[in-house]
Order: sequence, then C-alpha cells, then structure tokens
Amino acid sequence: MASHVQDPAVGITPNDGDYHQKDAEGINDVDKSQQEGMSVPMMFLVCCPKMAMNMAWAAQWAALGPLLQVLLSYSSVQGVQLVGPTAGLLVAPTIGVLSDTTTSKFGRRKPWLFWGAITSIACWAVMMNAQDIGESLGDKGDDRTWTTVFVVICYVWMDITCNLTQVPVVLLIADLAGNRQVTAASIGQVWSIAGSFVVSGYIMFFGPAHQSIKPFMGMLMGIMFVTCMSVCWFVKEEQYIPAVKPDTKKQLKDAFSALWVGFKKLPKVLLIYCLIFLLLQYGYTAYNGAKGQFFGIRVKDGLAENADKCGKEGQPECTQRQKDYNDGVRLAGGVTDTVFNLFGVAYLAIMPFLVRKIGAKWVIVIACIPQALLIIMSFCKVVAIDMILVILTSISQQTIFALQLPMIVYQIGLAPDNDLGMYAGAFNSANCAGQFLNFALATQLVKTSMTFALPVLVGGILSTIALLVAIFFLKLDMKTM
Repeated sequence: MASHVQDPAVGITPNDGDYHQKDAEGINDVDKSQQEGMSVPMMFLVCCPKMAMNMAWAAQWAALGPLLQVLLSYSSVQGVQLVGPTAGLLVAPTIGVLSDTTTSKFGRRKPWLFWGAITSIACWAVMMNAQDIGESLGDKGDDRTWTTVFVVICYVWMDITCNLTQVPVVLLIADLAGNRQVTAASIGQVWSIAGSFVVSGYIMFFGPAHQSIKPFMGMLMGIMFVTCMSVCWFVKEEQYIPAVKPDTKKQLKDAFSALWVGFKKLPKVLLIYCLIFLLLQYGYTAYNGAKGQFFGIRVKDGLAENADKCGKEGQPECTQRQKDYNDGVRLAGGVTDTVFNLFGVAYLAIMPFLVRKIGAKWVIVIACIPQALLIIMSFCKVVAIDMILVILTSISQQTIFALQLPMIVYQIGLAPDNDLGMYAGAFNSANCAGQFLNFALATQLVKTSMTFALPVLVGGILSTIALLVAIFFLKLDMKTM
C-alpha cells in the first residue's frame, strides 16, 4: 500500500450513510499482509518517530534514573520506576484498541500520534525547569523537596504520554508495510537506535545528562516535534469506516478490557513469544534500568549523593567517589551505549537475511544467548568485559522488538478489523510486565550487599529460562515477511 503526501482537504468524518455491511468481498476484509507495502524511502519517513520514542526512553534510563538516584534513596528510585511499566500495562492496550476503531478523517493512528507528541513535549518543558520551579517554591541547599516532587510528577506524566505516542507509531508502520514487515520493522529499529545514539553521544561529549538537563531536554523536544509532525503532515492514512456505526460505550469497555482480552485471544505461538519477550525484558531492564548506578556505584565504587551538583559554581568540589560515580554514569550512558547502538545497526542490516535463511525461531533462540551472559557480568568488575557483555545484548533487544509486529501479522494477517492494536498492546504489556517485575523485585534486591549486581544476576537467570523456552516450546516456521 503506497503512502504519499496528504491533501489536508481530503477525507470527512463518516456519517450514518457511510456505514455499510461488509461481505466476503468487502474491501475491509482484504488481508493486506501479502500485498506490496510502501517503498523503502517512505518506510524511513513513517518510522522516524521511533527515533524520538527511543530517545525518550533512553533519556529516562540515562538522565532521569541518575537524577532520581541523586534526589531519592535506592529503594525509592525503584519504587518510582514502577510507574513506567504500570502505565504501559494499562495505556498501551487501551490506546491500541481505541486507535483500531478511530474514524477520524486523518486516519486511525495519526490523531493519537499528534496528541501524544504534544503532551510529551509539554511534559519535558516542565521537567527541564523542575529545579527552577523547586527553588522558586522554597528549595534551599540540601532541601530539594519541591524539585523532587516535580521530577517525580513529570516522570509519571512522561510514562503515560510516551506510551500514548509509541503505540500508534508501531501500528502505523505495520498498517503500511504490507508484505515487507520484517524490513519495515528493521528500519524502525534502526531509527530507535539512532535515538539512543543521540542520547549516548550527548553523554559522551557533554557528560551525564542530569548535569545539563535543560539543553538535553530541549534537544529531545525538538526531535520529537520534527519527527512526529513530519509523519502527521506527509503520510496519508486511509480513513476507517466500520461496517456499522460504533457504540461509544462498547468501544470504551473493549478498550479498558483490552489487556485481559488481548492475552486471552493470543494464538499459542504468540503467547509463547510474549513469555519470551517478558523474560528478556526483565533481564535487560535489570541492567538498563540502573546502568548508570551499576557502573557508577557497583563497578566504580562511586557515591551518588550530590554528584549532580558538586564542582559547579557555589558548590564544593567533587570528591573522588563522586567523580567515580559520574564517570560510571558517563561510561554506561556514553561510550557503552554508543557502541551498543552501532553494533545494533550492523546486526539489523543482516537480520532480514537471517530470518529468510534459518527462520525466525532460530534467530530468536540465538538472540537469547547474549542476555544469559548477564549472569557473568553480575560478578565481574572488569570494565572492558562488562562493556562487551552489555554490547552483545544488543542482539537480544533488536531481535525481539524487530520481530514483534511481523510475527503478529504473520499469524493474524493485516485487515482493518483484525484487532492489530489489541494484539500489539498485549505485546507492549508483556514488555511492561517484564519491567514491572524487575522494578518491583529490584527495590528489595538492591538492599543486599551485591546492590545493583543482584538484579542483573536475576535478569541473567530469567534470560536463560527464555532461551530454554525458545528452544523447546516455540513452534514457528516463519521465513517470510
């Protein structure tokens, strides 16, 4: 299905006369998964908001995680981070179902993308000024109560709005990709990596993002606006006109029950892949959710307290341990993430070939192995070895995300009424469930003598379980798309 520049004057909201009863030959029953999809250049345009999305999540790990660590205790940080996966569990499937049934003249996905981008930008505008707002309300010296309140509020706000933006992006890509789902998904992952690359490059050149939050957030706002508005303006999406006039109450009921219904309706193959997805996301989040703290505190033996303020005008010089903490944060979010991303791009370039050659099942099996090696990393304090092990996990992450929508489309097809949004929401919920379990357990695990190494160890163990599930229970013969 080709995609081209949208004429803003085309398309009207459907009225009662526009609804029609579909039959076996009706256009809305056509499975477009075997039809030719959009061109590769158009794929690069449609997928570009994924850059902003991954920048947002990378910013949350690399900038806001260390900032929360400065403002709150270890366990409190993990508690706040529970909000992210909780929001994803609830928001993603709900938005997926609502977007499936949206009858706007601008299409099913673009209205959600537009408002998600606008509300995310508004959130970051508040967040970048959180310290100024806090000081104007009475924060002084070590008393940073109001700053903490606004950072936490914005953290929650960001989790909701980023999920609101992310879901329609992946659905729009699937809608327009036709029979080129793996190629489109790989390009989407390349854009995601580009977003992570911008964040890691910023940290590598300018230091920890929490030390220069205003320019960092300003950059994030600009990229979100340009990428999302480009898609909203230039990409044409077909207007959805259902067979019968939708019942608003039923739509809302279906949306809010989407989490349970989505998992219940998943075919067995997709349910097993969801389990693998959940386990691998637990494993990766165990590291990525506290990577700055892992390198800064566990590996480098640094001190987080006031590490964002020391050495600035009017503040005491950084102690050696504060310097070590900041060096660890810079190492985790800068050099390591940059190489991680470059390696991911190289891998994605050959992943469609691997799927055609050995099949999706064995690509997934091989992808589980690097994260199982997190078991070794949890006991290792050699920086070079830890960096290599982290970089290898790029294979795991790029694979499970890139194959998510292609596997759904391979199983259920690509017709307007096939509940693609609900199934995609279920997968997003599996992702969030893995993160949720990690953060819930990590609040207790970081209190042990192993601190941030124990969550990584548990993550490696669960990734090993994912490997075994993929080998023995994933029955899949997908070598196309």
